[in-house]
Amino acid sequence: MKLKPWMNNSYILSGTTLRDPHEKENGNMALHVPGNKDNILENRKAFGKEIGKDLSDCVFACQTHSDHFYKVENKDKGKGSLHYEDGIADCDALYTTEKGIVLGVFHADCVPVLLYDPITSLVAAIHSGWQGTVKEITSKVVSHIIQTEGVDPANLQAYIGCAIEKNSLEIGMDVIEKVQAMSFDTSSYLIRKNEDKAYMDNKGLNMQMLLNAGVLAENIHIDRNDTFQENDAFFSYRRDHNCGRHMTYIMLK
Repeated sequence: MKLKPWMNNSYILSGTTLRDPHEKENGNMALHVPGNKDNILENRKAFGKEIGKDLSDCVFACQTHSDHFYKVENKDKGKGSLHYEDGIADCDALYTTEKGIVLGVFHADCVPVLLYDPITSLVAAIHSGWQGTVKEITSKVVSHIIQTEGVDPANLQAYIGCAIEKNSLEIGMDVIEKVQAMSFDTSSYLIRKNEDKAYMDNKGLNMQMLLNAGVLAENIHIDRNDTFQENDAFFSYRRDHNCGRHMTYIMLK
């Protein structure tokens, strides 16, 4: 099991699983895409063994490209780990203050965002494809944990993981208009190709939402790998269409 770590220390464990042609299903971690379920569960178990946790310690969501989020508690442990339909329903972001629970989001070209507050001991995992981005899911999650969990955004550490880069994410007028309708100036994150097409900087838009919420620039860490480019380490829906998913994960120790 190939893992790309983010922040692994005495307090949290976090990172991203990678595509691996030598693993079953190329290392696919998601049950909601085509593939052999038993093989995918074997990959998940291999991941658990790698980090020293059981699947019963994991919590996953039924992702729908929404702006919905959910606070995970100990009673939720194991949801979505063995069966997709048992995951947190209609949800694209999870957060918790409980130790020992692995939160994970699944993605190929979509942007994964991880948050860690060392003061309140809170972690979050967000799935933000273009649909989640134009719904401003990252802004909504950060606003919520500030208002309800006492998080000071200046203390937040944030990670924007591997995803499609701006030079590869071509969009049409329907999406351009939705990006332009967001609650802040998005012009610098749209690169016009012609009258009807543009390139969208999804990583940049999520970064800007974090900055707007008060997260410090020096605390935002961005993985610049482009999943769309030919690379055995990454899944890309736009490139291959029928592909697996990475899992970007975080856990309080």
